[in-house]
Amino acid sequence: MTTVDLNPLSPLPFLLVMEALSNIFVKAGEAGLFKGFKTPNNGPKISHLFYADDALILGERDKDSMLNVARFLRIFYMCSGLKLNLHKSNLVGLGVEDWEINEIAKVIGCEMDNIPLTYLGITVGTNMNKISNWNPVIEVFDKMLSLWKSKTLSIGGGLL
Repeated sequence: MTTVDLNPLSPLPFLLVMEALSNIFVKAGEAGLFKGFKTPNNGPKISHLFYADDALILGERDKDSMLNVARFLRIFYMCSGLKLNLHKSNLVGLGVEDWEINEIAKVIGCEMDNIPLTYLGITVGTNMNKISNWNPVIEVFDKMLSLWKSKTLSIGGGLL
């Protein structure tokens, strides 16, 4: 069995495999092995979010749950051959002492990170009421719009 990064070579097989990983977290939640994050106002529990080849795993502050997540990811690797790149992975704790997060991160094999952090190019954990905190998002849109705009200009308009 070869190991590969979580980079999809073909979208459909990759989606099927990620659906299996999602089901691992759903079944683990039902069995009480992992507790997701409870949203306010009787909202749903969220244990994981997937976006393309990115995974965000959310859970309660429980050492056993975090160690179970490491076990789930090992099982996922053994079944699918897709190995999580722990060098790109971070463990973040809210309301948890840094030493506790660092200890668990060492067991899992990843790095500890702090809030605010950048996820998918957006800063998470800062006060988004401040206009200056939106600058990275605005810069991305400016860049994308300027590329799009340059492609739609005529040769004469592009020379100005």
